[in-house]
Amino acid sequence: MLQLEFLDYDLGQIMGYFANEWIVGWVLIITGILAAAWLFETITDPIPILGSIFDIIKVLGTYLGFFVGALDILVGYVVWVTQPSAVIVAGVLILAGFSLTMRILSKFPLGFVFALAVAIFVTFTIYGVLAPYANEAVVGPTITQIISLKWMAVIGVIVFAIAYSLGGFLLSLVSLLGKIFSATPVSIIIGLACIGVGIVVLVMPDLVGIVTPWIPPPLP
Repeated sequence: MLQLEFLDYDLGQIMGYFANEWIVGWVLIITGILAAAWLFETITDPIPILGSIFDIIKVLGTYLGFFVGALDILVGYVVWVTQPSAVIVAGVLILAGFSLTMRILSKFPLGFVFALAVAIFVTFTIYGVLAPYANEAVVGPTITQIISLKWMAVIGVIVFAIAYSLGGFLLSLVSLLGKIFSATPVSIIIGLACIGVGIVVLVMPDLVGIVTPWIPPPLP
């Protein structure tokens, strides 16, 4: 029987795996290639094979970038926790992660998605709390009315409106920042910075504050 031992790892063990300058360096370089794919595709376009490779990377970058961006944020946090002096490395990773993930997220109406998620969560929570009391002699009829589809829908709409009003501005601001940081010129700059910092991490990690050998302390 196939056993997936990695499923038994706790979060600290998984995060500790990334506490390595070689892994951090290559994560930065791969991130940089994805972020600056448009530039590399333009430069290598006259070269048949290489140009085709970067054409593919450019097309897949938007979708792969979301997952790589999430990984960047995780690795950036690991660097920040385990290497307090490597602020530049952690900052570039987190900034690149935000830029890549927002390529996808900025295409969605975040305020609407957030409010809908809150409305669904609150509505189902109210139903779960009240449903056991539906058979009570005193409050049963009232509870039955409240947990009916009609009133659950009303509650959901009210919660949605409140959540959308309160969170809409903040999420709109985050979405605007995401569009700025995921724009092609900014993305290229971030990508080149990632590649540069990644090479430094691989060649001279102490220059950016990474102390080797990297012995990470216990992570939460």
